[in-house]
Amino acid sequence: LTFHTTKSSPRRFLLCFSFSEIESIKKFFRTIIHEEDVDYARFESKMDGTDIVTFRENDKAFRLFGTNIHVKVGAYVAGVIGFAVTIAFCVTYTFYHSRGLGRNPFLDHLELVDLIFAFVVGLPCHILLFWSIAKEKLLFSPFLVFYVTNFAMNVIFAIITVIAASLDLHQQLFGNIKYDLGWTVFQVVFTASQGLAIYVVMRCRKYVAAKLHWKQRNNEVRIFSTTVQIHYR
Repeated sequence: LTFHTTKSSPRRFLLCFSFSEIESIKKFFRTIIHEEDVDYARFESKMDGTDIVTFRENDKAFRLFGTNIHVKVGAYVAGVIGFAVTIAFCVTYTFYHSRGLGRNPFLDHLELVDLIFAFVVGLPCHILLFWSIAKEKLLFSPFLVFYVTNFAMNVIFAIITVIAASLDLHQQLFGNIKYDLGWTVFQVVFTASQGLAIYVVMRCRKYVAAKLHWKQRNNEVRIFSTTVQIHYR
């Protein structure tokens, strides 16, 4: 048994790998924005001997991490925590943060960008999330797009913070390294929390979409039955 390899094999593998990764990213964003590739019918079942379709409200797919915590509760918790942190961030960096006092100017500008983004986009998105969960409406995309965008921004900010601190070591040695390190730790923890919130809210949106699909089917069956009854009277 012999294996034949060519010089182009590694390059071909990298091209295939890159293509598959790009397709995975595209599929991820399509799922967020357009809610594609979801089979909602698997959460429905018919009652014995009838045409009545019931919705499995407590299906294991709507539970978080194998526990009894429903995705709706998890989304509320994630939204409340995110909303509280966003408000705290806006208040802290608006009224209690002193800029230009020996800190790296990169950090001040990045924090200002993050502040504007959180205030203008973040707060309304959280409010819309709460309304969508309560009313079971499919308006989760603004929140998810905001969190995915902010997630990417925070990763970049954290990397730039570390680089800026290392390039500005002379100033950091005069007492500011502790604060910058704390800011970096906050960025890392907050970014990880955002990733978890994205996952939980996507699971909740899947639950709401499945329930709306079930309601739509029931309405169609009810309208059809009513039409048939009127026709045969």
